[in-house]
Amino acid sequence: MWSKIKTVCQLRIVLFAVAGGFCFAAFDRMGYMLKHYGSIFAISENPWHHTIFHRIFLRLPVSILAVFLCFLLFDKLLHQPEKKCLLSEKLDAFTERTFLLWLLYFISFLPAFLGGYPGLFAADAPNQIGWTFSGWLTAHHPLLHTGLLCGIFSLSRAIGLSDNTAAAVYTLLQMLALSGIFAILSRFLKKEKAPFWLQIMTIVFLCLFPLHGMMAIYTTKDTLFSGIFVLCLINIYQICTKPDTYFTGYRGILKTGLCFSLLFLFRNNGFHTLLLCMPFLLWYLRKYYKKLLLLFAGLLIVYQLYNAPLLTLLNAEAGNPREAYSIIMQTLGRTYVAGGDIRPEEMEIIRPVLEEETLSLYTPDLSDPIKNQFHTEAFSQQKVKFLKTWLTVGIRNKKIYIDAFLNTTAAFWYPNTASEYLPFVCFDIEQDNPNYPHVQMTPIIPVFYHYYTAIGTDATFRSIPILRELLSMGFYFWLLFLAALYTLYRRFYARLLFMLPLWTYIATSLLGPTALLRYAYPLILSAPLILYFTIQKQLPLTTPQDQA
Repeated sequence: MWSKIKTVCQLRIVLFAVAGGFCFAAFDRMGYMLKHYGSIFAISENPWHHTIFHRIFLRLPVSILAVFLCFLLFDKLLHQPEKKCLLSEKLDAFTERTFLLWLLYFISFLPAFLGGYPGLFAADAPNQIGWTFSGWLTAHHPLLHTGLLCGIFSLSRAIGLSDNTAAAVYTLLQMLALSGIFAILSRFLKKEKAPFWLQIMTIVFLCLFPLHGMMAIYTTKDTLFSGIFVLCLINIYQICTKPDTYFTGYRGILKTGLCFSLLFLFRNNGFHTLLLCMPFLLWYLRKYYKKLLLLFAGLLIVYQLYNAPLLTLLNAEAGNPREAYSIIMQTLGRTYVAGGDIRPEEMEIIRPVLEEETLSLYTPDLSDPIKNQFHTEAFSQQKVKFLKTWLTVGIRNKKIYIDAFLNTTAAFWYPNTASEYLPFVCFDIEQDNPNYPHVQMTPIIPVFYHYYTAIGTDATFRSIPILRELLSMGFYFWLLFLAALYTLYRRFYARLLFMLPLWTYIATSLLGPTALLRYAYPLILSAPLILYFTIQKQLPLTTPQDQA
């Protein structure tokens, strides 16, 4: 009997290793083909590499072995007995003091701040302030984040401080907020009795990993959004593992409601991330469906108030829905540029929304050139007809559509994409316009400036094998995929719920205009939680049978 059980278990790990190996081989070879040829359908004269399928097949043995060894490693970590030592006791004493953790993480951000003073004033921040001070308030960027920026700059200018000082004030406040969230994450792992090595690695990862320092001083909504996202993951874990405690009274509901409200107030796709999780949480926690429905209804009301009455009250222009149509633009743009089959009568429907000159601006990994010329009103007037035409064109140009989607999203799932970077710079645009902020980077300690410039702007890390992978967002997608695969292999199905927001966030991000490190930062920051959900020995999980 025991031998039969052992045989089945061994067969199961082999089957999952083969399935995982095939997926990773596909990710790797598709990314390689896109990087070198721009298409996964390129044909090689080498018979061993003739098609993408030949390449995947050749990579299979290595991928299968890698997945198998990772499974064995996870098994060892899962069953490894926890041993108390002097160092673990000192760590327990240290993590008991939230303020010390907070201070430690704040100090870890100082090299980036001193090297890039007054902060990475880049991406959207100059336009957020410049547009608002010019009299145009738009929900294209989150109003809460725009309000924080404009409030600090207005007050600073009113009392005679420079724009550099205003940017420094915002950066320091953001550093305080993010370091506080880091402290909460470490305290969570300590309270849940995570393995000692994971607690130590988390502190080292959060303190020394250069992207954390860079994101801490980056004046974009993605930094605070990512921190709040981690808090939401912790809340979902607590809801699923301790529902009796969590749903006693309304404190837990209010805490979770606040976290998720802030999530979609800082990023427009935060609500859609939650929306895709709702059905699974309602099914799993159906015993508590009344309070869950109350929570979701409250969040829906907040979201609707934000998108209607609040915009009217503030006289703010709603965001342009074209942000959600990047895949449509990229697929049609690539089809047009590649000389695909678009018939004259179809072009008559496409042209009012996307003119030929616009389609010719197609860029494989960025939809902005086409997106900025997309006629939203014309699309809204004939949405159904346009989408039918888009699908019809896609049926005839399947390979082109697939290549277009994969090129736009490749950096999210392929660790060796050359286009991903986080520039260590400040933008000073509209220099003659007093409504725009004029922030200049003035490093206080040059050696830190050179270090972070090499990591960010110059992407020097790409020549260092292991560091290259660790600083790549594709690596963390692979980690999440491997964790999900292992939980399925071990039949830890409930743990997939804790990872679900990560998958729903990635799903919404794949529809975006491009793949950037700041977009993937929620996934990178969640790495300690992904590992904890995967290898934690005992989780106080409820089961659907218990709730019946």
